[in-house]
Amino acid sequence: LANVDNAALGGWDVRPTKLGQALYESRVLEYDLVRQVRDEMDQMEIMPGVFDPTFVGDTQHATATHVVSGDDAATWRSKVHRIRS
Repeated sequence: LANVDNAALGGWDVRPTKLGQALYESRVLEYDLVRQVRDEMDQMEIMPGVFDPTFVGDTQHATATHVVSGDDAATWRSKVHRIRS
């Protein structure tokens, strides 16, 4: 296995919510784990996400304010498509 010191963490989202807060709100990890990493995760930069209105629910459209646009969006959509296929 690789050394944990060589790991890199990051995140992107179409909402500008801090990463630790997003972990807490999503409730996809146990509370105690989120509690241990939340403050540190909140200090990380949130990369803009690629917004695809056909992929997310209608209720999320209004909060999708942190998105890549223009040529960057086309490039990222192409990368996401390759990953999914």
